[in-house]
This record gives sequence, structure tokens and C-alpha cells, in this order.
Amino acid sequence: MLTRRTLMSFVTAMALAPAVARAAQRQAEAPLIEFSEWQDDEPLYLFFPGDKLEVSVTSAPELNRQTQVGADGRITLPQIGQVMAAYKSVPQLQEEISGRYARVLRYPEVTVFPGDTAPTRVLVGGEVRTPGWVEIQGDMDALQAIMAAGGFLPSARSKKVVIIRRGHDGRAMRRTIDLKSILSGERSQMTALRRFDILFVPRSSIAEAGLFVDQWVNQLIPGGILNYFMYRTFN
Repeated sequence: MLTRRTLMSFVTAMALAPAVARAAQRQAEAPLIEFSEWQDDEPLYLFFPGDKLEVSVTSAPELNRQTQVGADGRITLPQIGQVMAAYKSVPQLQEEISGRYARVLRYPEVTVFPGDTAPTRVLVGGEVRTPGWVEIQGDMDALQAIMAAGGFLPSARSKKVVIIRRGHDGRAMRRTIDLKSILSGERSQMTALRRFDILFVPRSSIAEAGLFVDQWVNQLIPGGILNYFMYRTFN
């Protein structure tokens, strides 16, 4: 016997079905990511939270300090306080500190010496057995990073692996590499990795990389892809 309560529940479910379907479709859609042109040249090293460095002030040796980039990206120096160091190169940081010391010193001559660096990590996702962060040991290439993430799943499209990297302008760059040829014993160029690269192994199309970035970066890291790649967020 069909009760009134059962009938109302059925009618409500039928009424909500289109809305639920539309919501699921919206969740599956990734925001458009505008990638800049890929560049292979090696940029200057940028400081990251956890890196150690030494600041030498030739004209005032008493201000010399060995310090470490904090979790907020800043270092603290005598007389000028906190200075943003994260995502800046040695020349950029030297210029910033010199400008700050110019307010209290007549001839500030500042030299920055990089010290120990924090662990280098890359993010591996998609059709691998254990997706997530992988620490780079020495000069690790893309295939080694994927092996460290458990290797390819049978559904992986290893011929179309995507690398997403921060470019000179802070925007994300994207390229596709063929790792299937290497596994098949064919001659192919190994692809070296840089700090905080993103490796995505698609199942069917590189278009899935946009969804991966949305799920793994935008939803897991405050500020999403902008805070992951763009130094401007630290200025």
C-alpha cells in the first residue's frame, strides 16, 4: 500500500533530481586555468619557507645575521624588523634589504648568502597508486617521482603525463611529456623536476589536469593555485 508519506517522499525526490544532477555537473567542472608559454631555461633560485640564509651588512657588521625564512615567508632583521623573503631571488632580497637599511644607514652594502634549504617536494596526482607529496632526493626526474608515488595504475595514460610549473611571471606553465617510451626501452629525454612542480597522470585526457588542480590545489591549499605559484601573494 502506498502511504501518503511515501508518495510525498517520491514526489520530493523527483522534484530535486534535476537540481542534484546540475549540482553534480557543476562540481565536476574545473575552473579555466590560463597557462603561460612553457620555458625550459633555469630561473634564479627563490627562497621558500624553511630555507636558511645569512645576511651580511658590510658597512655595519654588528647587523650581520644568520636567519631562517619563517612559515609566513618572512625573516626578521635588527633595526628594520620583518622582511618578506619567500619567492624572492638573492638579488631581489638583497635589493629589498638594502632599501630598508638605507633608512637607517648612510651606505648600506648588503650581501645575502643562501644556506640550507627546506625539503624539496613535488605534487603527484592522477592515475598513480599513492598520490600526494613526494620529496625530491637529489636530481629526481619525472619518472622517478611517479615511481616514488607508487607507480602508474593500469588505467594511466603514461604517454601524456602533464607537468605544471611556476613560470617567471608567477603564472602556471604546462607541458606534456611521454614516459611510456622510457618504460618501453625507447630512447627518450628524461625530464628533471623543480621545486613544487605538479605532475598529473591522466586517465583519458590532459583536460583532466584542470579538475586535478581544482581538487588537489585549490581545495587543499589556502588561496589555491595562486598561493601555490604566484610570488605576488607574498608581497
